[in-house]
Amino acid sequence: MRGRLCRRLLTLLVVLMLPLLTATAAERRLTSVGSDTLGELLQAWAQAYADGDASLRFQIRTPGSAAAPAALASGAADLGPMSRAMTAAETADYRQRRGREPGRVRIAYDAVAVFVHPENPLHELRLGDVARIWAADAACGGAGATRWGDLGAGEALAAQPLLRLGRNTASGTFEFFQQAALCGGGYRADVVQFPGAGAIVAAVARTPNAIGYAGLGHVNGLVRVLPLARDGEAAVMPDAATVIAERYPLARPLYLYFNRADDGRPSPEVAAFLRFALSARAQEIAVRHGFVALPAADVSQESGQLQ
Repeated sequence: MRGRLCRRLLTLLVVLMLPLLTATAAERRLTSVGSDTLGELLQAWAQAYADGDASLRFQIRTPGSAAAPAALASGAADLGPMSRAMTAAETADYRQRRGREPGRVRIAYDAVAVFVHPENPLHELRLGDVARIWAADAACGGAGATRWGDLGAGEALAAQPLLRLGRNTASGTFEFFQQAALCGGGYRADVVQFPGAGAIVAAVARTPNAIGYAGLGHVNGLVRVLPLARDGEAAVMPDAATVIAERYPLARPLYLYFNRADDGRPSPEVAAFLRFALSARAQEIAVRHGFVALPAADVSQESGQLQ
């Protein structure tokens, strides 16, 4: 009697758990490890993608672009968002571990904005001035600026010291800015480093003598973005037109790296998500997050890798 009752209870338990077991077995997952700049966009894309594929789960970690190559090479990530291209050393290490080159798709364009407190009277900066603010080497841009008056700011701010803020070494923005604005050299030792772009914006918003940089998508109305100019050119604001035309000095493409299979292509699940990232809907989401959508010709070129 007791044995029959136990068997019936066990059968009932299996029946009740069967839908849960089936759902767990069918669940699929994509893991993304990399750029903080792209973190919010990846979250938004994941939510939108779930509308058409509810069984796919996303795990998104944003320690910085520098984490992406190793995470992909080890198999800990399916997607490696980066706000800069992989370095030659990162690519070589990946190739040694995986036996092939990583895949890479451009997913949007961005600009690194330089911004100040809204009450700062400075109108614009030349790229050489940017180096004078952040670069350790005086050969890049000239003698370092120590006070706001060195950059032409008048009024009460002129005698105030510069408080220089920037990203930390794990950030792709840190490395991009180093190459594009600091002649590839080092940062000054007194640059205050932050792990996230949002923290830089918040710090500048409450500190009149501070200046910072971050991806344009992180900038809000609490700070004022400065137009930038190359030598001999007019200063321009970062926007879709100046970024696509490469007239803004700190424009950059953004990437999703991925692991290739033996045939050189991404896995079916990764390929499907990458196609979504290049879709009109995903590009509209990118624009809403402050990025610049890929021109049609770029979308066509990148899509060719996924055929």
